[in-house]
Amino acid sequence: MNIYLPEILARLLATRKHKFEDPDAESRFQQYTVICSTGVLIMSGFGLYDFYQAKYLLCLFLFTSVGGLIWGWTLLFRGLAERYVYRVNGIVFCLLLLYMMYLGGEDNSYILWMNTLPLIVFYLMGRKEGFIWLFCAGIAMVIYFSHPFDWPSAHVYSFAFSIRFLIAFIFISIIAYFYETFSNIYRADLEEKNSMLSAEISERQRIENSLRESEERYRTVYLHAAEGILLINFEGEIVECNPQILEMLRYQERDMVGQNIFSLIHPDDLVKLPPQIDKLRAGEVIFVERRMRTASGVYLLFEQSGKQINDDLIILLYRDITERKIAELALERANEALDQLAYFDGLTHIANRRKFDQTLEREWLRMNRGEKKMGVILADVDFFKQFNDIYGHLAGDDCLKRMASELASIIHRPADLVARYGGEEFVVLLPDTDYEGTRNIAEKMRNKIEGLRVDHQGSLAHSIVTMSFGVSVASPKGRVTMAEFMALADQALYKAKEEGRNRVC
Repeated sequence: MNIYLPEILARLLATRKHKFEDPDAESRFQQYTVICSTGVLIMSGFGLYDFYQAKYLLCLFLFTSVGGLIWGWTLLFRGLAERYVYRVNGIVFCLLLLYMMYLGGEDNSYILWMNTLPLIVFYLMGRKEGFIWLFCAGIAMVIYFSHPFDWPSAHVYSFAFSIRFLIAFIFISIIAYFYETFSNIYRADLEEKNSMLSAEISERQRIENSLRESEERYRTVYLHAAEGILLINFEGEIVECNPQILEMLRYQERDMVGQNIFSLIHPDDLVKLPPQIDKLRAGEVIFVERRMRTASGVYLLFEQSGKQINDDLIILLYRDITERKIAELALERANEALDQLAYFDGLTHIANRRKFDQTLEREWLRMNRGEKKMGVILADVDFFKQFNDIYGHLAGDDCLKRMASELASIIHRPADLVARYGGEEFVVLLPDTDYEGTRNIAEKMRNKIEGLRVDHQGSLAHSIVTMSFGVSVASPKGRVTMAEFMALADQALYKAKEEGRNRVC
């Protein structure tokens, strides 16, 4: 089978381990390979011919250049000394062609080689260094053509030939220079476009990978989220649903997809809060509570959030809050029970001292803003210790309950308050009430208690249970403080006891 030189070179290049990363450098090496293979063949042929002609020095020069080409190509094949190989080969080629000019004959065969010098030098050395070497070579030619110094074996050229050759050499040098310049510009522009294209391709691949990863993350979240997820169109038709919402509502996917979402919502919820499709279409995010019908017909309470995700679809997220609502109601009842314990007296079932103090402070500020008066009544069961000693503590407790009930029955305004102040003492707070009004209420209370005719053999004042009342009225806008206000009521109660009890002071 015949094997040609291009095929050998192709196989040889395919075995390379050290390829240039720069595509331009790699292309340059492949072109240099072609130049070297051609140059080695031609220069070897000329070297053998010169050896036959007994031109041993030129023959040595040619075969030395052949060796340099082969050695330089071997270094490049291994990825070594790229810039130095091209530079040295360029210098050797310049010297070789100058020597050929020195030996030029009548047929000018050697001189013709000089016309390839600009192309080779620019290719091997580049524009700047190649221009310097061509300039030096041109100076050498001018010197040689003008005065050969009577060197032995040197060929003498006519003046006309020298001028023609120098003009041709200059033109070829200029053409080679601009060709190399435009080639570099085109190569740089092409590299820039390739770089931009590569960057655009990389960016597009990055975006595609990002979109693919986002899609995978979305599907993962969609399929494994704790919330139930529905995708609906703007008519309310269910387009897609995740496994969690199917599990929550006990539907099969074939029964859910295509159904209208509003058919699953409790009708009362739709009356209280109509569909929010217009808000979703406007780009708003909604949060509502909905009762959703399960496959068994039972309604469960869900927290629903929704948002438009594109021009056609809305995403709805559902969180089952049925158990949470039950817990919240239980907590609310527990808090109410705690309020009862914290603010109401356990024995008499009326407000306690703590509730009274908070109400007094709040109403004091309110009366201050309105520049109104406030009345307070302190009441004490007369000789209650003796009642407990004679009738026992259970009877005493029943007596306090009855007293509290009767006192509370006298007042009717929402702002008024009857509270157990401590032991057998009670307090009545009367916002927006003047002195006469406060005294009248206290008198009604005294008469009501006296009218009960509860037997009390231990009383030193009467044979029945009675109560003494101390009344205090003040304007929060005045100089009296809350503490002084209560102290005045306490002083009035003390006075009522001193004056014989069962009275209002």
